[in-house]
Amino acid sequence: MIRVSNIEKFATHDGPGIRTTVFLKGCPLHCPWCANPETWKMEPTLLHDERKCVQCKTCMYMCAQEAISFPFQWDIDKCIYCKKCEDACLQDAISFVGKDIEIDEVIKEVLKDKDYFDQSNGGVTISGGEPFMQFDAFLELVKQCKENGLHVAVETTGNYSLDKLEQALPYIDLFLMDLKHLDAKKLKDVTGANLDLILNNFRYLAKYCPNKVIVRMPVIPRFNDDICEEVIKFCAVLKLAEVNLLPFHTMGKNKWNQMQIKFKYDQDSMMDRDILNPYMDIGKKWGVKVKIGG
Repeated sequence: MIRVSNIEKFATHDGPGIRTTVFLKGCPLHCPWCANPETWKMEPTLLHDERKCVQCKTCMYMCAQEAISFPFQWDIDKCIYCKKCEDACLQDAISFVGKDIEIDEVIKEVLKDKDYFDQSNGGVTISGGEPFMQFDAFLELVKQCKENGLHVAVETTGNYSLDKLEQALPYIDLFLMDLKHLDAKKLKDVTGANLDLILNNFRYLAKYCPNKVIVRMPVIPRFNDDICEEVIKFCAVLKLAEVNLLPFHTMGKNKWNQMQIKFKYDQDSMMDRDILNPYMDIGKKWGVKVKIGG
């Protein structure tokens, strides 16, 4: 059994070719720009879409635990995840994200698109959240993917112990691995990540299988938009061949609103990707392919 938030078909930005992306629940980080905040907690997460809500309060009346109040608020500490509020909402304004699925069932769903994978050199991408948070189930999932002849990519923060990476490595064809900052304190304060863990894993991959790694750097205003060249140099030193600079976007903003959490970048606009184009020439200087976007 593995806890899944979503399975996305025909993804084209999560690795080569046409892919199916399996989003898992759970993440040790809390990045304030995250596009998938509903994946942070292992427990199911309630989303309330105020655009659909007609304020009928049926959900509140249905909740014996009094976990819902109006103006709409969800008290996670009172909720027992019976999902009666979701069932009662005729407007589909309430939905819970996160359900346990047998790994065999996930594989069956993924294999429905195997013909597309084969024709496009695609495959399955495991994302999150942080897939390594559900390590035992994640490891079984990637093993079964390989047993079924699938190309396996993993979108990961790298924020876990090396022993887990060593166990999973034989079943992973491509790591799409974040490098958000090279200042340990700033990274910890803003995201909760442990830079020592992340760099240790990068160095291991660089030593044993650099061809399996694409470094991903989300470029975030006032956080790391001034260190892109520093990250490129770091990758050059490790002989990691490709860096994807991911322009800041606000596509996850609506999820923050539906979770009743303030989005800290509410006043920021989407980053113009052309601003990052000069880093492609800088990458050439350092022998690193720099791609703008994933």
